[in-house]
Amino acid sequence: MRLELLNVSKYRTNSKVGDDVPIVLPGAVIGICDGATDPRGTVVDGIGAGRLAALTLATAVTELALDPALRTMPGTEILARVSDALARRTVELDLPIPPSATLAAAFDCGDYWRFFALGDTGIRLNGTELFCFNKLLDAIATHARVAVFKTLAAAAPVTDATEAATRRSILLGFENAVAEGIITREAADSIIDATIDALQLDDIRALVCRFLLGGIQIQYQFGNDPESPLGFDTLNGVLPRRGEFIDVKRPKDQVRSIEIFTDGYPCIPETVSVEAWEAAFSRAEIEDVHKIGPFATVKGTTGAEYFDDRTVLVADRL
Repeated sequence: MRLELLNVSKYRTNSKVGDDVPIVLPGAVIGICDGATDPRGTVVDGIGAGRLAALTLATAVTELALDPALRTMPGTEILARVSDALARRTVELDLPIPPSATLAAAFDCGDYWRFFALGDTGIRLNGTELFCFNKLLDAIATHARVAVFKTLAAAAPVTDATEAATRRSILLGFENAVAEGIITREAADSIIDATIDALQLDDIRALVCRFLLGGIQIQYQFGNDPESPLGFDTLNGVLPRRGEFIDVKRPKDQVRSIEIFTDGYPCIPETVSVEAWEAAFSRAEIEDVHKIGPFATVKGTTGAEYFDDRTVLVADRL
């Protein structure tokens, strides 16, 4: 087996580490935990809340990988074990937004691989078979964020300040954006209506309005909610209950390559290598640097930051 790993902070100067935490323990597990960047910038003992969650989960996953019981352990028990580890580390901190992270891992179980994932960190096998979950809240936030950016870009030349104002609007919500004069009430209402229409969400209009007015900073309120149409499973110290996790096994003779990647890569390459992932990333940066077109997402790139941390782990020659 040959392993390639690239872990790049969103901060262009590399002045700060990002929230992605790779796991590399050949013969046991390879994977990535992607911490959710705290919209309020919460820091614990010098570590961002998202990275704290990712580090805690990576430790728990490594311990699991070394436990022989993993081979027969139900997926729900894996979730319970890692959720408990995160709760023990974070609950007493009593933070306003619970630290959370995604998980994608390939466990080496001797004659077979066990692939386990929760969240939008993806896994691709043999360059073709893709496992990745994308939540509805991200689609809503992305559509609205693009509309905010275009509204601001129509009023003044586009600079890094345009992206900064757009991010603030979608992270802290439209109520805050209107109060700060970033956008007008009329613009906010229009963007909300257009987002609901575009995504055909009129039956949950009140929920979408609540989310966009409050911003990504309130999305944790939908985390692990088994009833809400905007709910999603996440690793935040509370047991996920929606069943939105991936747990599949493959005989080793059926797996030629494994790629694990975070959402810092806006598109997926055709070939299997770190070089191919970076080339795809570079093309997306050139074609859609503000992330308002074919590679739209909840943040854009600026002179100081890429739109997100990015990490890719490639195992081939298996």
